[in-house]
Amino acid sequence: MGCCSPEREVAVEVKRLVMGGQTCERCGDAWDAALAAVRAVEGELAGYGVRVRLIETQLPPERITESNTVLVAGRPAEEWLDGAVLPSDSDCPSCGELVGEPVCCRSYEVAGEEVEALTPEVIATAIRRAAGIPEPRPIGALRVTIVTTPECG
Repeated sequence: MGCCSPEREVAVEVKRLVMGGQTCERCGDAWDAALAAVRAVEGELAGYGVRVRLIETQLPPERITESNTVLVAGRPAEEWLDGAVLPSDSDCPSCGELVGEPVCCRSYEVAGEEVEALTPEVIATAIRRAAGIPEPRPIGALRVTIVTTPECG
């Protein structure tokens, strides 16, 4: 990006149940994963003129169905992942403890396995896609040639 090019931004919003300053384990894991993802990609995306902003939305019990949701550029993170991650709901004892009754909240299915929160890698992929940045390719085997001369001993 040149000096006159506007910086773009990708907002990452984590919606989580918060009561009395406490959140459930699942929502805490989602926040930690989002924070790790933002830290992992912010330097990379800065090179493309894209800033990443992390937002926390604290939810009351009446909005528990929205808890444990990660939005990337206004869309659920899973929507950026071409069906590789599917949203679900499951019993959340930690939320139940906070609200005083059994409740279900958001969970996910990744590669056929139910997980309680998205991983930093999944969120980072969603951020890159939202920013229109190519995903890094794994580095294959490197070929190294060592050149020695008689002077090297």
